[in-house]
Amino acid sequence: MSLSVSRTRRRAALLGALALSLTCVNVPTSATAHPKTDTSCATTGSVDFGADLAGDGWKFTTGDDPAWSDPAFADSGWRDWSVPDNWGNHTDLSTYDGFAWYRKTFTLPERPAGVTDSAVVAALGKIDDADRAFLNGQEIGRTGGFPPNFDSTWEVPREYYPADGLLKWGGTNVLAVRVYDGTGGGGFYQGPVGLYSKARLRALSGITGTAATRAQLAHACAVLNAQHRAVAAGNTRAYAETLAPSFFHSGDTADRRLSDLRALLKTGRVTLTDAQAEVFVDSQGRLVVDTIRGWTSLPTARELLYLDPRKDVELGDHARFFRDDYASAAMGRRMQFNVYLPQSYTRTTAKRFPVVYMLNGFNGSNIEWEARDIDTVLDRLIREKGLEETIVVFPDGDSGWYVDTSAGNYRSMIVDEIVPLVDRAYRTIPDRDHRGISGVSMGGQGAFTLAWKNPSVFSSIASHMGALSLAPLVGTAEERAANAGLRPLTLVTTLPVADLNRHRYYFDGGDSDDYRFGVAAQQMSTALAARGVRHDYQLGAGRHDDAYWMPKLDRSFGVHTEQFRANPVKQPREPKPVRDPYTWP
Repeated sequence: MSLSVSRTRRRAALLGALALSLTCVNVPTSATAHPKTDTSCATTGSVDFGADLAGDGWKFTTGDDPAWSDPAFADSGWRDWSVPDNWGNHTDLSTYDGFAWYRKTFTLPERPAGVTDSAVVAALGKIDDADRAFLNGQEIGRTGGFPPNFDSTWEVPREYYPADGLLKWGGTNVLAVRVYDGTGGGGFYQGPVGLYSKARLRALSGITGTAATRAQLAHACAVLNAQHRAVAAGNTRAYAETLAPSFFHSGDTADRRLSDLRALLKTGRVTLTDAQAEVFVDSQGRLVVDTIRGWTSLPTARELLYLDPRKDVELGDHARFFRDDYASAAMGRRMQFNVYLPQSYTRTTAKRFPVVYMLNGFNGSNIEWEARDIDTVLDRLIREKGLEETIVVFPDGDSGWYVDTSAGNYRSMIVDEIVPLVDRAYRTIPDRDHRGISGVSMGGQGAFTLAWKNPSVFSSIASHMGALSLAPLVGTAEERAANAGLRPLTLVTTLPVADLNRHRYYFDGGDSDDYRFGVAAQQMSTALAARGVRHDYQLGAGRHDDAYWMPKLDRSFGVHTEQFRANPVKQPREPKPVRDPYTWP
């Protein structure tokens, strides 16, 4: 659902500590306050503060004991440690999967002027796989799931919010982090790690600007307060007046935002809040609000709102790579998917685009593509290799093998829900000739099985180091037996040749693949050739890792490009463009 702001940042759970810190939620402007003089909704920017906790001085041990969160616990017997770290670089941890704890004792300076505890973000970088963080004995947040409900969130940046009064300025503080690694590496594998003001976090992310004046702050508050009042009153027309005609925010047009708001209002009273809001001015003069935004019943998360400095409207971020989400009936919960839009998408209003669905591997999710900077990679491939401008959708396949089982209805989620949703919400060419599917490892297996079992939905198929020799390894024993036929190397021998020839193919595998999926790719090539089916196949030097398959994205998207260009469509006439005074990414 497009109103959820969580997709623009992360899916980390914000617990009671966050709820306690959100004490400055905005309320409708009082009757006595003039809308252009009220500045109570935000500040002009936080102090540039940071306490870098990366490096030496940490303590580490494997095992698990809740007493280890206590700041008074004596950890002198633990190993001296440094973060970020990688368990794979330690001989005794390289094959370890299980619990571990990190502790860091540190001294904060005296409280800087203008800094409140709730304005400080505890940034813990990325942790493989799940974590639960405690500051001075109080839990400040958790991400992922621990056994028996293990959920790997290795790719999610951790940002937690201490409650007011929790930090000991000018004194000793203890950060304790409980970690569980379920597979693969383990540890704090990427920073930043520390306590930072939002201004410092923005600087670390390359986002710069100048402090807003009091008049600019009042202007921003007028927009935010108008939105809060309109939503609280259920007045969608008034809310619409706060959105620019060209509004586009992480996949939302104004029409989509209003449609989702109307749907939300049907469930009851809706409130919109902004907390810890800071306003700054970017290099183009836009007002930017760094806020923790929340809609009733939807996840609360930090995001950046772009406002027109001349008009009382929100412009949107005009992002081309972001998280979308919706209420999934198939999964029984809200589900995310990432979306990449090519450059022409935000520069046109009528043009339609083909779509490729890109499936993650085992223990992955839609968010892993952010860590790979896949948007930058795709921009470069389109620019340098002449590939077709394509919308790319990244569902959250978790470890569900893209089938329907008691572990989740992943096939139905993608085929019956996400594909129709994307065709409704984005300017796609909504037919199978302009809809391809790619995947990595488990996702490569899923690309073959989803396309072959749903030939009216997907045309071109691409698999990087795909698990083509395996049937889905998920669900109960009975479910695995029922899905045993969903093995690509079996299906290729049983499907009619006419059905096989409905698709274009690219697949690859490394000659040193850790799971022998390079051999499986060879066998798939042999089987397709024996049945007279054309395909593009590559066996190259490499293991089962990103270093092997990512350089081959031009080959896989080249096959999708061939498919799309073999089926040209007449594009709708583009209306006369309205000049946008701003430059967007």
